[in-house]
Amino acid sequence: MKKYAVLMGIIFSLGVMVGCSEEKEAFNDENIIFIVESDTIELTNQSGFDLDNLSLKISYPLNDEKLKNSNAEREVLKFIEETKIKSNDTKEISIPHNLKEGIEVVDLEIDFKGNVIEGNEKVPFNIGGSLSALVSNP
Repeated sequence: MKKYAVLMGIIFSLGVMVGCSEEKEAFNDENIIFIVESDTIELTNQSGFDLDNLSLKISYPLNDEKLKNSNAEREVLKFIEETKIKSNDTKEISIPHNLKEGIEVVDLEIDFKGNVIEGNEKVPFNIGGSLSALVSNP
């Protein structure tokens, strides 16, 4: 009977510890903030997680007629690899001044990918699209 009471006490204690454990917030890519300041993109990580193995590709379509075609051949302006951004840090990325006539900074396409560090795990993520859709200050 004493063994039964000890076993029940352990199970009850374990249930209380698991039931009261803090639930960790999930990664949300909407907490990666893009802000355009003249010829600079400020990328701020407000996700609550460190990000690593990041790559950022900035491009625009070569032909004006194909601006709305996501499969159009693209001119890559900048490609950054193997960078890290800790939680609540900001990274500034300069945009080259040689934009094609008629292309504005907000017309650029972004492909941003990497890993979210969740404890000992690295979970891949990818954000892509028109900079005008991603910026916080249109």
